[in-house]
Amino acid sequence: MLHEVGLAEAARRRIGGFSLGMKQRLGIATALLGDPPVLMFDEPVNGMDPEGVLWMRRLFRRLAAEGRTVFLSSHLMSEMENTADQLVVIGRGRLIAAESVRDFAARSTRLSVVVGTPQAAELAAVLTIAGASFEPEGSPGTEKLAVTGLPADRIGALAFENRIQLNELTTRTASLEEAFMELTADSVEYQAGQPR
Repeated sequence: MLHEVGLAEAARRRIGGFSLGMKQRLGIATALLGDPPVLMFDEPVNGMDPEGVLWMRRLFRRLAAEGRTVFLSSHLMSEMENTADQLVVIGRGRLIAAESVRDFAARSTRLSVVVGTPQAAELAAVLTIAGASFEPEGSPGTEKLAVTGLPADRIGALAFENRIQLNELTTRTASLEEAFMELTADSVEYQAGQPR
């Protein structure tokens, strides 16, 4: 197991001298000793370096592919987005969601369409008439708009009807973190103030 988690060369070292990441790896080795069908890890990437995080993601996916159930508990939404297939969200002791990561993120109202065009002013006028909202996307002069209120296919059709050239038309969903913050806003127990 030490070889499995990358600690074979540290086999004779005292644990007290291990870094936090090494201790995390040792904990995983210990959990795997009994060849369990169900594994539960709480904040497993805490203290891991980037290589360790990537290794851990691959390990968890491999264990799941072997038919094991792998539970990960984490407050790092970006890590869950990169690692998990299914998500269970609990807030104040109540089940908020139990679904795929993709479905959870899709429930967010932060759906927008990024539109790139050399005719941004003309497109803005057409979008306003159609009832969409938009704001400039990216740095000034990039001629991109982030549009809400219309799906990509409708924006494309409006541009075509009005002879407006499009260089990009990309639907952008919320990140898992954005969706999580939006969908759990009523379940936050200890709300911090706004930074100054």
